[in-house]
Amino acid sequence: MMLFFFGKIIYGYYLSFKGEMVMRLKRSLEEAVYVLLILAKKEGDNPVKSYRISKQLGVSDSYLKKILRKLVLGGVVNSTSSKGGGFKLAKPIENIFMIDVYYAIEGKNSCVQLRNLAGQVFSSYDESKKVEDNMFGLFNESEQSFLNKLADYPLVKLMQ
Repeated sequence: MMLFFFGKIIYGYYLSFKGEMVMRLKRSLEEAVYVLLILAKKEGDNPVKSYRISKQLGVSDSYLKKILRKLVLGGVVNSTSSKGGGFKLAKPIENIFMIDVYYAIEGKNSCVQLRNLAGQVFSSYDESKKVEDNMFGLFNESEQSFLNKLADYPLVKLMQ
């Protein structure tokens, strides 16, 4: 699991801010990054079989195929199905950014989803609207900052 906390990516199972989880990313995001690094490091032009990658990462082949499918749909990986088939990067590792992996695995929907509870706390509509707008603005701005950071981070930089 990867957690985002005010501009930093932190690995671990728990991270709280006043007792609340801030942002939670799918475990498969980290695994997807390593899949791409494995594909980038391979020698030759032959595709890599999923079972070889799953063995190296220590995950089940069926689970890994779900990740690979998302990477293919996200345009980051190409797959060929034949006796000599397998998986290859869709473009050079230098042209793949963390945002590409994030969108492939997490999707492009915003993680900011408020329940609009201010109306249950404040009797004035104007006051509750102001609080909700401020909260949404803060979370939306934080998410945008996170996405911008990922968009500026080429995957190859992880290996430097």
